[in-house]
Amino acid sequence: MTDLLGELDARSDEWEALVDASAGIDPWCSGPDWVIPVHRGFGNETDPTLLDCGPAGWAMLARYEDEESNGLLSGLEPMWGFACPIIGPEPAVVAQHLCRYLKGRADWDRVILPGFPRDAELARTVGMQLIGLGRVGLAEGIVRQQADLSEGFETWWERRPAKLRRNLRNARRRGEEAGLHIIEPALDDTLFHRVLAIEHRSWKGKEESGITSPEMSIFYEAMLGRLATAGRLRAHVATLDPGDPTADVGFIIGGVRGERYRGLQLSYTDEAAALSVSHLLQLHQIEALTSAERDDEVMLYDLGMDMDYKRRWADEDDATLILVIDRT
Repeated sequence: MTDLLGELDARSDEWEALVDASAGIDPWCSGPDWVIPVHRGFGNETDPTLLDCGPAGWAMLARYEDEESNGLLSGLEPMWGFACPIIGPEPAVVAQHLCRYLKGRADWDRVILPGFPRDAELARTVGMQLIGLGRVGLAEGIVRQQADLSEGFETWWERRPAKLRRNLRNARRRGEEAGLHIIEPALDDTLFHRVLAIEHRSWKGKEESGITSPEMSIFYEAMLGRLATAGRLRAHVATLDPGDPTADVGFIIGGVRGERYRGLQLSYTDEAAALSVSHLLQLHQIEALTSAERDDEVMLYDLGMDMDYKRRWADEDDATLILVIDRT
């Protein structure tokens, strides 16, 4: 595999500028802070390709295989489909270059391009340029939950259901009685190992559905390192003794890019389940993000993939579309 990821990493500023010039895509997950770590964790055996179309934009692809060993081309993020692999201010121009490139490449049967905004305008703009390749269609993509923090904590709080507010007040009281503290840990190389130790004691860790699996560990360690270096990492740890890391019982981690905070992982140990640690961490993080003492001007909290519990914290959803091209 070529060191294209290294080249892309070195061009992160250019990459982010093209993302910012793109209409309606997820600006957090389409950028290098997300795509490079997730590809290192889950797509490292593929050979990625960058189609650099100058100021018009980029297309970033990698080849995968489905269960029938058919060749698939998709973006560098092979897991969830948050990232749009076509970025830049002139998507039609990028798509024209992509069409010519794909006509000359024989090792694919299907192209899957996720991460287009739900209004379908961008997907149609790109899809119209790719009709010559085969059957072009749209499919439903991922849905994210988002909380509006633009008017501050109190306004966000008043929009929450009365039952949630009551439960949070009761949980905060129970936590204080139990001696629970929520602290901001050192945002350095020790953080990943600290949250990993918590995760091993959680139900996610025991089922390897959190950050303990080999691929997820690579992904999260790489991403936390990038975010910490760039000053974009935000994290809090729940503990029963601030001076003893073995007393940690939960964590919340996320990253800031511009006016958007992206939640990344939230977990708690089994023994602390009765303390509603995850709810308290979520509440504390929102309070911190909206604090007048912060230099950040976070207007939006992206809670990530749609799940029932997130809807109580969110104000709206944001759905995406997938552009699918089957070769004929």
